[in-house]
Amino acid sequence: MNRCLPVALLGMALAVPLQASDDDFDGLPEGEGRLETYQNCVACHSTAIIRQQNLSRETWDEVLDWMVEEQGMWEMAPEVREAVLDYLAEQFGRE
Repeated sequence: MNRCLPVALLGMALAVPLQASDDDFDGLPEGEGRLETYQNCVACHSTAIIRQQNLSRETWDEVLDWMVEEQGMWEMAPEVREAVLDYLAEQFGRE
């Protein structure tokens, strides 16, 4: 009986649908492109460095270029990069 309990608990855990909460995005506000931004940015740094910025879309674009060219960041697919830039400019851009 004791051997079945871990298997039963694992089965129940897997049956519960996974939903992302705001906590899962470490303070990034809701918005289109949040998931793409989170997935591509937190592999190298926390969201704190993103949240403290106030950059134009053009400057965000230059920062992404710099990260790819100088910091070893991977190239994002064009549609993903656009989603990330749109999100960053909307949430952490100059008004």
